[in-house]
Amino acid sequence: MSHGRIIQENKTNYILSDGDKEYRAVVRGKFHTADGFPKVGDNVEYVMTNKDEVVIESVLPRRTQIVRKAAGTGNDQQVIVANVDTILIVMGLDEDFNLSRLDRYILLAEQSLIKPVIILNKCDLIPNAEDFLGQVHTRYPHVEVHLVSAGTGANMNALHSCLDKNVTAVLLGSSGAGKSTITNWLLNRVTQDTQEVRADDGRGRHTTTARHLFTLPNGSYLIDTPGMRELALVGEVEGTVSEQVDELSQQCKFKDCDHEKSSGCAVQTAIKQGLIHSDQLTSFLKLKREKRYLESREDYAEGLKYKQEDRKLHKKFNQIKQAKFGKR
Repeated sequence: MSHGRIIQENKTNYILSDGDKEYRAVVRGKFHTADGFPKVGDNVEYVMTNKDEVVIESVLPRRTQIVRKAAGTGNDQQVIVANVDTILIVMGLDEDFNLSRLDRYILLAEQSLIKPVIILNKCDLIPNAEDFLGQVHTRYPHVEVHLVSAGTGANMNALHSCLDKNVTAVLLGSSGAGKSTITNWLLNRVTQDTQEVRADDGRGRHTTTARHLFTLPNGSYLIDTPGMRELALVGEVEGTVSEQVDELSQQCKFKDCDHEKSSGCAVQTAIKQGLIHSDQLTSFLKLKREKRYLESREDYAEGLKYKQEDRKLHKKFNQIKQAKFGKR
């Protein structure tokens, strides 16, 4: 059995590479694995069917995976990509800059146990780009940050420092942030289509419609992804700020301290001392409230589903009883 890596995921098939050649791939009819269907970045086992098509037999164990909550209610999770070493968080400085959204991406990286690198793109479009760089450094002093312009090439060579040979990085960010332009620059050729952002609201259009893994000239790998308009996290809201808040909570005057207005709050004291950024706490508490809200919706949906199934069961039981004994 041969080994390969998924480089593109389509609706009904995949593109797989064995390092030398690419093949169109499909999964076995009775395909099943604990980690679900293959995702871009997965290493898989496959067999040949003809010259240019293969059948995927199994997904090999993943080193890492990036997971978010699927849209809608329920507990469904969506694996975005697999076997990634670095998350390149791309934010454009043309109305795309949003520290609360950045908090979500950093937390996603921490939950995934993957190194984050922040890329502030389109620095050529504004006069005060260094101010945005300072805000990010203040908020995340231990995270690598690069101020670049993929359009002009300004400071783009700095990205090579986080793309060593055999390293796999993924570009995450909103539509229009410049992920595809960055991909084209690093590949030194135009592979991904790009479009201008809308002038009325600064939002981008989905030019990248599928995740795609590229091999860069230096032997590293880069995954370009469609823009994410929302990022719902899975599991507990755990990360650097969460650990700080949990530790400080033990010193709060009241056990049910809300860490916002309660007197004797150790967290608020830490903010005044500059140990925690106030915006980070606000973002963290917002994520906690969002998680509780989603859980309440999931509980309601599960309860409703149980009631509907229970009614169907009783109806079926009554039909069987009536057929056997008749009406009474």
